[in-house]
Amino acid sequence: MLRRDPAAAVPWFGLADADLVVARWIATNPLATAELLGLGCFHGQQAAEKAIKGVLAALDLPQPYSHDLQALLKPCVAVMSLDELVLTAADALADYGVGPRYPGPRRAASRALAERAVVDAELVVAWARAVVAESHV
Repeated sequence: MLRRDPAAAVPWFGLADADLVVARWIATNPLATAELLGLGCFHGQQAAEKAIKGVLAALDLPQPYSHDLQALLKPCVAVMSLDELVLTAADALADYGVGPRYPGPRRAASRALAERAVVDAELVVAWARAVVAESHV
């Protein structure tokens, strides 16, 4: 049986919340450039990544040292069913973990992409919080 420790998720969720604040701020800032909007997408991906790592920590599941959201979700898929919306949101955020951090064409993003990244990240973070809350009961 898995050790279930909701407190182990708290630091991860704090970091995820901070990334969500940054992603929202960038996505809604009328002065944000395409490069800054790309970084907003990155922070959306980071929020999802940290929330998933919170689930892994709380449920004492293997925690791959990875930024790959699909790889991070694999231990979850092995022990629970995941809503298709969560998988789709994580998949949509996956490319933002690297591209916006480096010079090149994948650095820039549109406002629509940055806004979508926020929505997807919020969905993954909400799912993670629900999983950890359910594990506490």
